[in-house]
Amino acid sequence: MKLLLTSFGINERLKEPLENWALYYKMPPADMRTISNVFLPDWTVLLLCEKIILDEASFAALEKPCQLYSAIAETLKALYDEGFVELVDFKGVLRGHGALLATMLEHDLDMLDHWVAPLRESLDIWCGFTRTLESELSEASLEMRQAVHLVRQFSGNWTYALDEALKSSRKRRKAEYRSVLRETLYSYLSYINANIVLSNELGVGFHDWADFLPFYRQKFLSVGYEDLEAQKQIEASKGLFTVSFPEFAITDTATLIRVLNDKRIVDLRQLVQDSVDGKVSFDEGFAKRVLKEVLTVEREAARYRTIISYLTIPLDLVPYVGTFVQKAVEEAAGMMVEKRLKRGYRWFYMLSDAVEKSRMNEKNRIC
Repeated sequence: MKLLLTSFGINERLKEPLENWALYYKMPPADMRTISNVFLPDWTVLLLCEKIILDEASFAALEKPCQLYSAIAETLKALYDEGFVELVDFKGVLRGHGALLATMLEHDLDMLDHWVAPLRESLDIWCGFTRTLESELSEASLEMRQAVHLVRQFSGNWTYALDEALKSSRKRRKAEYRSVLRETLYSYLSYINANIVLSNELGVGFHDWADFLPFYRQKFLSVGYEDLEAQKQIEASKGLFTVSFPEFAITDTATLIRVLNDKRIVDLRQLVQDSVDGKVSFDEGFAKRVLKEVLTVEREAARYRTIISYLTIPLDLVPYVGTFVQKAVEEAAGMMVEKRLKRGYRWFYMLSDAVEKSRMNEKNRIC
């Protein structure tokens, strides 16, 4: 599928000072579950993408990224070089939709209570993320730690100011609390609406920071959708790599590109879609069943190879080229049988091969 990576601040309706968000401004989303000394791309999301739609300004900013975005910049530039990234002028697409965006925002802000639960959930996700991030950056540069601390401090103050407004509907009737809530939601909802318009105009799904998901779910629930279609696939993909086969998780750019260029990637994407459709469930039981069936396939393949080797022994008697012919026929026949036996598990062998190659490269690098 094609998937749009959002560009934070593309709406340019930030009520807060831009310096509070400078670290993230015009940047694509990072994986909020995995935090180290740098932001990491969400590998499980990128595996689903035949093409990634990225903002031109975001890509330009990633040419000289801050240290925290260095890994994401490396990955997206490598994907661009491989032809997996399509650049689009997001501002240009939105330029002709100012009236629509203003109407959408006005409609949303007329229903403040509608957004209380999503806002509370979003703030909890964001504050937890920034706390963890700040603790992980002990080895980072002073400039980076200060930037993260500014956002962390701002988030804390923001949440504190909102507490009274979020506590009860009775308190939200008071003008002072409704004003704080409205100003907070102004930035959130204008940004979210901009991404929805971009998605509709370009005809693609999108991937955003995890703390915005509660808002999108509320948006789409109101029109009869439980979740974004792309998000269903993303959640299914994460389940495959976090619950069923964590040992197959992609952790570097080279392995990602190797898998994306493998023809067997279509089998992996179909497996994810099967999970979305309820045909399979990515749990520990699924992993056990797959491993058992793969072992059976391997035993069958070995048995057939033994049989084929016996059947092709007479070819060894052909003068001069007998051994060569016998081995060639044996290998060709064996490959045909293995291909047929492994057909339902091509995605498994693809991931296994890719991860093994990655481990070998890492071992050679260390040596």
